[in-house]
Amino acid sequence: MATTRLSTFVRQGRRHVALTVLGAAALAALAPRGVSNPGAKDRSSALASALASRGLVATADDVAWVDPPRGVWGALGAKSRAVVRAAPGQGEPNDLFLVHAELSPEGVLLDVGGAYNLTETSGADESRPAVRGERLAYVSSPLIAGSHPTVHVFDLSGQVLATEGWTRVERLQNALTNAQETGQLGGIGKRVFTLGEGDAQEGEPKEGEPPARDVRCALEEGTLVVRDGGREARVPLDGAATLPAWLSHESGEIARPGNVVTWSVDRVRDVIGDEAMQTIKAVAFAGLEVVMRQKESMGGEEAAADAIAEDLGQTTLAAPTRTMPTDPEIGWPPEPLEPWITPALPGEGQWNPQDKDPFIRRIEGLPPAFVTTYIRPDRSRKTTRVFIAVWDPRQVELHMMAGTVEPKGATGEAGPGLIPRDPAVLERVVAASNAGFQALHGEFGMMADGVVYLPPKPYGATVAVLRDGSTAFGTWPEDQSIPPNVLSYRQNMTVMVLDQKFNPYGRNWWGGTPPGWADKTHTVRTGMCLTKEKFVAYFYGADLGPEGLAQAMIQTRCSYGLALDMNAGHSGLEFYKVAPEGEMDALGRPLQYDWESEGTVSGIDGWKFRGRRFIRGMGLMNFPRYIKREARDFFYMTLRHVLPGQGLSPVAQPPASGEGQWRVKGLPHHGFPYALATTELRFDAARPDRKARVVKIDPRTVSAARATGQDTSKTVVVLDAGPAEAGAGAASLWASPGAFAIGDAPPVEGAIRLATGSPSAAVAAAAVGVNDKDGMLLYVELVSPADASAADAKALDELLKNAGCSTRLLLGKPLALALGGDTDLAGAAVHPPQGPTAVRLTRSEAPGGRRFLEDAAIVPFNTWYPLQQKRIRYFKKPAKDPAEGETN
Repeated sequence: MATTRLSTFVRQGRRHVALTVLGAAALAALAPRGVSNPGAKDRSSALASALASRGLVATADDVAWVDPPRGVWGALGAKSRAVVRAAPGQGEPNDLFLVHAELSPEGVLLDVGGAYNLTETSGADESRPAVRGERLAYVSSPLIAGSHPTVHVFDLSGQVLATEGWTRVERLQNALTNAQETGQLGGIGKRVFTLGEGDAQEGEPKEGEPPARDVRCALEEGTLVVRDGGREARVPLDGAATLPAWLSHESGEIARPGNVVTWSVDRVRDVIGDEAMQTIKAVAFAGLEVVMRQKESMGGEEAAADAIAEDLGQTTLAAPTRTMPTDPEIGWPPEPLEPWITPALPGEGQWNPQDKDPFIRRIEGLPPAFVTTYIRPDRSRKTTRVFIAVWDPRQVELHMMAGTVEPKGATGEAGPGLIPRDPAVLERVVAASNAGFQALHGEFGMMADGVVYLPPKPYGATVAVLRDGSTAFGTWPEDQSIPPNVLSYRQNMTVMVLDQKFNPYGRNWWGGTPPGWADKTHTVRTGMCLTKEKFVAYFYGADLGPEGLAQAMIQTRCSYGLALDMNAGHSGLEFYKVAPEGEMDALGRPLQYDWESEGTVSGIDGWKFRGRRFIRGMGLMNFPRYIKREARDFFYMTLRHVLPGQGLSPVAQPPASGEGQWRVKGLPHHGFPYALATTELRFDAARPDRKARVVKIDPRTVSAARATGQDTSKTVVVLDAGPAEAGAGAASLWASPGAFAIGDAPPVEGAIRLATGSPSAAVAAAAVGVNDKDGMLLYVELVSPADASAADAKALDELLKNAGCSTRLLLGKPLALALGGDTDLAGAAVHPPQGPTAVRLTRSEAPGGRRFLEDAAIVPFNTWYPLQQKRIRYFKKPAKDPAEGETN
């Protein structure tokens, strides 16, 4: 009874705190920013002088007035707006500020109100804006290597909100945020245009400076004009527009605000400062820690078991109803975890395979890609628990997505904040989670799909996506250049666990306290790691200190672990299954709405999602969060295209046992993911006695080369490509790194020819095709090729077409092919093909989990800390001013 009363008290206390903070946020949003009274006649010069007293460097030429003097009656209580290009100090890059000022009827500046920074690009320099009516356009020139110029269009008349499904509270939150950030309840509409690679520029850039580009913009009636060297684009702003290939567009659609508590914290932080807010939070969490310890002393381990059961959606805490042993061929799932606290609670450290979960998609023919468990990592707080989700990165690919607000890009690029609405992506989405701290707390680096939002910080703990799709973990060196094989990266602080050891860099701040305080805060903390088995793990703890998070990583056998974001409302993992409406299986029971959801996918017609939280108690997350447009950056995960996958649909009915189902056991894979799969089936319903053998090969697992003089230890297939026929309509099958292709010429330099045939041969004994979705090669040959006919050619072509191959070749005779170099598709022993047209496919390293940047040294605190504290400045300000807007 005492425990129940205490829980009720804690919940009520949190509710009162939330309402108090919300009220404070509203007052903060509407509070004036201070005024001055220059009293000068030249209002632009006077405004520049007034801003100088606030530390902003600008000239009269940097001021563009949006609103003219309003006359006698209009001047009564009305403010005039000006857009000012200003720098926070001499030699610093410029930002654009929206300034609210009071003018006399004659236009003399009387008072200066709020000055709102509209751009905040620490790694870019803004041009003077072109202003037309309430629209303005400007060029943001990046000062960071590898970044592209952007052209921005702001509409000061307000945002165009896509707020379908928003609550009244969320609309109010958005309005108050706008008032605090722009001085306007309606906010500002924003559109961003990113320029691709530029025309060649004359001369070499100076050392320490990025290459100069002559990018300009102008506004004409309803049209944005962008000029980049010798090329020009005219973009209609009031309707659909076709953009040239060198210009891309991001609409700037607004994401839903966060929950009221976390949103209020951000609003108040902007007024009182981050250090003051960190102090308030540290004191609050310290008080909550006292309450939680008292609660534990009253409930003991029985209370811990009850709380864990509730989080897992169980009535009584129980071990997994079944276990899945480690498959020795693929090394998955991992061995159970060793509990840190004994005796262990039911299910602690034991993997729960997610193969029958209706909210998680899986690959046919493989063990589930996700397993979950929990561990208690704090012997002084036995109720503290960390929930762990581990996935096999050979089956699951990690992606990074910048939010519409966070990170505040150093170069002016805005993130989409949305999982791509591409059916090829959506049908493979399985999960999404929070990423690292917001840019305010360290400006830790982020790049997503080649777009640099924040440059890497030296010695920053980094998770990256390599261009081959691998998930990589490592510490960034002092050299901030980005390796060409890195597609995306996200950093957060320094490494937390390295080779199962805590805090090798001696960090004393993990985000829970003001700088200089001992970080003992217990709150929601999350993390991610690469295990020693090269699997990836996500960690979530609701009442956790940094040492507890690290201990959970150590118990999970982490090779490299980094802390991610923290605090309720910012942190969580959600599982998803997404499909066209007609293909979503019925759940078969009512939803549990406190942690499960179904709905339509915005931004694409006819698609639905089903999602659930990782655990029931993952609160304040605006669930379902990541399937919608999101303000903060996040990770999302998709299933890879790996074998075996869905089988071929039987043609002849009824199907024989196993007909069309892929077989992978006993084949020469030399690793995992599987390199190939085989099957047999009857391919012509009109002639059910006709059979074919099929082999499917994953291009990401093999590399092709001439068969002569090669190491044969990892041979997957040896085949004879035969003569390169040059007859009319002939085409060839080609192998290049990570891809197969069919065409009349090599798709890339160095591609290896595997076979030559015709897309429309009259008679065929075999055929090849490349699947449109997964890029895999399908080769099919007749069991009895001696009596091949025109009917066989038609049926083989139709088989590959129905298997998803839009590019196909018919072959007059089967390929001389040996699996592993010694076995044909019938299972008989053969000699491998030899000669000048023989090709060997050998095992190559497929995408998965790995370490990278392993040469980064472990250095003392006084070496890495000053480097991470520096604001983003990796190039000197260019001597030549960036291109300025051409006002009209």
